[in-house]
Amino acid sequence: MRRATRKRLRASLIYAALTLITAVVCFPLLWAVGTSIRPNEEMLRLRLLPEHITGAHYAALLTGRPMYFETATGYRPSTAPAQHFLTWFVNSVLVTVTTTVLCVAVSTLGAYSLTRLRFVGQSVVPYFSLLGYMTPSIIYVFPLFLLIVPLGLADRLPSLVLGYLSITLPFSMWLMWAFLKSIPLEVEEAGLIDGASRFQVFRLIVLPLALPGIIATSIFSFIVAWNDYLIARIFMNSITQLPLTVGVMHFFEGVHVDWGLMMAAAVLMTLPLAVLFMFVQRHLVVGFGAGGVKG
Repeated sequence: MRRATRKRLRASLIYAALTLITAVVCFPLLWAVGTSIRPNEEMLRLRLLPEHITGAHYAALLTGRPMYFETATGYRPSTAPAQHFLTWFVNSVLVTVTTTVLCVAVSTLGAYSLTRLRFVGQSVVPYFSLLGYMTPSIIYVFPLFLLIVPLGLADRLPSLVLGYLSITLPFSMWLMWAFLKSIPLEVEEAGLIDGASRFQVFRLIVLPLALPGIIATSIFSFIVAWNDYLIARIFMNSITQLPLTVGVMHFFEGVHVDWGLMMAAAVLMTLPLAVLFMFVQRHLVVGFGAGGVKG
């Protein structure tokens, strides 16, 4: 009886600790949601839930209608370029999806060659790739910028794809290498014996087995490209070419910050990642764990 009581007490303490940690982690998001539906008149009140709820901030972002602020001389429209939010959103989606597709394709093919082919330096390439990911991105951002200017890609979305690939590819290559290394060679050899070509074995056998690792790599690439600020801030200048991370910074107007628009934009920026994690969470855990198992 005493042992059962201790087990219940231990379980209660664990659940209480997990609840507290979850509340702390989720508090910034809850505060952002509460601020995004708060009228401007209540913006400086320290309350998690507003007294009145408004959708004006979301309407301003999704329709481009200006927000108005009360001043000593009356109401004035906000100068924050909310009408460009959908353009920034589309830019982020295009760049992120393109980066993710290219990163997964290149890293999968590269990792497959590292695990199945034999050449000089094969064993050290994955670790040099990981070393490239550990290098601060600011070191190669400026050389990359000097490269894209002669190519005519400055202030254009393809330059962001190149910049994000330089960040995501090293770790993606190492992750896929660790995962493909755990797939037994006997599975492919059986397919080759049955008359399948190398490409058929790769497409019909290796890729389905590597699906958890591919999904994990896709999520990593998507998050990095979606959340990046540094590369976009350096490479892009035109307001219609900006991604979301840089575009929402225009909601700062001198000493005034449009917190309602900022928080509404933050919530809308978080939604794609939240929806993505809901669908691929199980595959993500399997993908990151499977790379550490040797076949």
